[in-house]
Amino acid sequence: MLHRAALVLALLAPACGSASPETTGPVVASTSPSTSAVGTSLPPEPTTTTTTVEVPEPSPSAPMAADNTTSMPPTTTMPPTSTMSPTSTADSAAPETTSAASVRLVRVRYGAAPQQVGDLRIPPGPGPFGVLVFIHGGFWRSGFDETLMSSLAIDATDRGVATWNFDYRSVGDPGGGYPGTLEDVAVAMDHLASLGEDLLLDDVTVIGHSAGGHLALWSASRHLLRPGDPGADPVVRPHTVVAQAAVVDLRSAAAVNMGGSAVEGLLGGEPDEVPEHYRVAQPIFDGYRIVAVHGRYDQVVPIGQSAYLEGSTGIFDDTGTHFDVLDPRHELWQRTLAEIGLVQTADR
Repeated sequence: MLHRAALVLALLAPACGSASPETTGPVVASTSPSTSAVGTSLPPEPTTTTTTVEVPEPSPSAPMAADNTTSMPPTTTMPPTSTMSPTSTADSAAPETTSAASVRLVRVRYGAAPQQVGDLRIPPGPGPFGVLVFIHGGFWRSGFDETLMSSLAIDATDRGVATWNFDYRSVGDPGGGYPGTLEDVAVAMDHLASLGEDLLLDDVTVIGHSAGGHLALWSASRHLLRPGDPGADPVVRPHTVVAQAAVVDLRSAAAVNMGGSAVEGLLGGEPDEVPEHYRVAQPIFDGYRIVAVHGRYDQVVPIGQSAYLEGSTGIFDDTGTHFDVLDPRHELWQRTLAEIGLVQTADR
């Protein structure tokens, strides 16, 4: 009996020992689900991704708000946007310069008409400052304004001079044409003496484009007008005029119907019909320095107009167009800066 019992126990022993491997199997198997559980418990990853996607969404609007804020130096000298015209807002926003926060922009009204207004820009630092005056073109017709010259004015101010970029009444505006257009230019020029700014009024250069080139030349020859003529007896006399693609000789421009009778529209008739208007409005090239800037590919005001500026300094370009002279990146402007002594690099 005892022998038989011992035999049974000996047979049962392997069966009992196999229980241990069976228990290790499930334990090993359980490690696999635990690993997959870590993989399935990754909702934090989608959350992080969502956050990353959402972060850039505010970022485009944030810089825009910052740009609008930094482009509002006019608020230091005038009320906020409620009193700023869209024109002045566009001017100040256009440059995106690093010095924009330091340049002081003042919207100045020199008369009661809507067009009798301009932008005065004062560079940072102590004065006194020389002045560059900008006069826009447009064949003396309504529909154009000082924003045509804003890029050049901004660039010049960044180089350390004050700039005065103004609009004026043109043909089509109430009071525009002869003599109102000329009178506005004269008043705007002399208004520099009434601004109360630290400006060097004996260091004034006028830059005019196209019809504005004519007005710039005329503004510098006002001292040669007869007493009682519109614009006579100037308070501010420029020492230099930069005539950019300028209409220089009014009679010859009228003879070729330049600008579709633009000269006749300004002066009210042909030279033989209103000879006194032509006498008053025709610039005289004496008593100031002239820099003629013109592209030979100008099909609006032919470069032959600049040939009337005898004795002037010429800056010409074989491929330049009528509007290339208004691009601050163009070599015509860069050469102009060198000619008038503003060769230092703009703070950009």
